[in-house]
Amino acid sequence: MVAKALWTSILVVGLLAVGGLGFAAFTATYQVNLQGTAGNLSVAFGDSNMITSQSYVGCWVSGEGSSWLNVSAGPFAPGDWCEVFGNLTNTGNVPATMTTSATLTDPAGCFEWALLAPESSSVTVAPGGTVAFQGALELNPADGNSCQNTVGTLSVTFTATAGNGNENGPF
Repeated sequence: MVAKALWTSILVVGLLAVGGLGFAAFTATYQVNLQGTAGNLSVAFGDSNMITSQSYVGCWVSGEGSSWLNVSAGPFAPGDWCEVFGNLTNTGNVPATMTTSATLTDPAGCFEWALLAPESSSVTVAPGGTVAFQGALELNPADGNSCQNTVGTLSVTFTATAGNGNENGPF
């Protein structure tokens, strides 16, 4: 009887061992690799050679293609103006929101300005896309001798931003 119990125990242990080996013999693994590449944001101003004014008013542009653009105009008589046309291009590889702001420095209050394009102060531009720019500076036609030899400066700033700013993402 002891021998029978011993053989039964050996058989049970053997079956458990074989069953355990059978379970361990089937394994599988899978690996997921994620790679992210950050984009770049870059803008350039171009095509600004399109300038209109009266024939006796000089308008000059410098700095095209860099991070700034200077337009010099004058001499103005009351009612004279200088208008600049150009394109602001998203040269990066991510969509950009372009925000426009302008500051007129004119201590004597002689100049007027108009930002004619873009029509909105904020516009989204796809990579490689452009937004038209059109701005004008004019010596107020109603001003007289009090504006002689005054200087007005118009500064238009385009700020490009990318991303949704979601700090609470999936993490």
